[in-house]
Amino acid sequence: MKILVNCYACSPYKGSEPGMGWNFVKGLSKYHELYILTESKFKEDLDRYFETNPDEKSNKHFFFIIKNRHKTLRKIWPPSYYWFYNQWQKKALKLAKELDAKYNFDLVHQLNMVGYREPGYLYKLNKPFVWGPMGGFNITPWKLLPSMGVKGMVFYGMRNIINSWQMKHSVRVAEAVNESDSIITATEDDHNTLLKLWNKDNIVIPEVGFQTSTKHLTESRVGKLKICWSGLHIPRKSLNLLLEAMARLKNPDNVELHIIGEGECTRKWKYLSKKLRLKNITWHGWVEKTEAMGIMSECDVFVITSLSDATSTVLLEALSMGLPVVATNHLGFANVITDACGIKIDLKNHKQVIRDFAFAIEKLEGDEKYRQKLSLGALERAKDFSWESKIDLIDKIYQNVIEKHKS
Repeated sequence: MKILVNCYACSPYKGSEPGMGWNFVKGLSKYHELYILTESKFKEDLDRYFETNPDEKSNKHFFFIIKNRHKTLRKIWPPSYYWFYNQWQKKALKLAKELDAKYNFDLVHQLNMVGYREPGYLYKLNKPFVWGPMGGFNITPWKLLPSMGVKGMVFYGMRNIINSWQMKHSVRVAEAVNESDSIITATEDDHNTLLKLWNKDNIVIPEVGFQTSTKHLTESRVGKLKICWSGLHIPRKSLNLLLEAMARLKNPDNVELHIIGEGECTRKWKYLSKKLRLKNITWHGWVEKTEAMGIMSECDVFVITSLSDATSTVLLEALSMGLPVVATNHLGFANVITDACGIKIDLKNHKQVIRDFAFAIEKLEGDEKYRQKLSLGALERAKDFSWESKIDLIDKIYQNVIEKHKS
């Protein structure tokens, strides 16, 4: 089929939304001819990739649209991002109409960004329309907001309020939901919210995946328990929760922490680690993905402390390496992690979260047979989230939507 894909973020070299977009279009192009609308800043990455991989350009036709930016305004008021993103979506609709007149698309797919609050306008083309994976309905736990610091508490507190209003009163979101022939949600929470608000059936397909297993953990651990944490150093990632948990360990000298990433909270978190007199911490900063994967592969456990995320790519990468995962029992993490591959930490209050993270680390450090069992469980769980399985599911959705329109 000829399919128009709104893939705002798309890069073979990046993670998060750009990596997610790339992996979906790469997989879907094996079945269909894709016409892909992408933000112009990703053109350099895509051109570089196709120079060395010309055979992979088959069935992928990229059209680049410039998005205006105002960096100063973004720093003052981060949600201003959506004003310019909305303008980009309007440009996408204009170009989509021109392309449809030329190619007559069989189906339109609103792929990313994942956040529900900007559904784009391509549902107005009056074509079979698929939206997703979409989500972002989550409310950050109110009791944990103070742990994010003043800035984080204010920002995510306001986000909770605005989010609660938007999901119930956004006319265009409701319109896009009603016009969609099929909606894919990123988590069970998003699935349930969509049913509750609009009584719209939908299928859950997490927005992240992995290509192949990179299994490395088969023998027993020797020496310290090596923990890996990776992500942007911003309030919602809440690395401070892990640092505070490390300070509670009975045998802190038996644990080693490797931290990947940087951001606005780096200085504050480094100061906190010194204040807590933590040892055996390596701050790797920003590193290339291959180096980051190498650091992870040398570790024994992966920890996620995020209080506001859908499902992270790095979670599935960790599982594919056989790393047991200790994570917040929240959003996409709650869906992916089971008792067979990791430990989930409930989010009741700050003290409880710190205590339970510390207990989980001590359990994994002190019981190597248990850690090995979770390691094997992680490898098995990762198989459920391969890109291949996701692409097959979406292709079936496409076929069902087309059959529905024919009938």
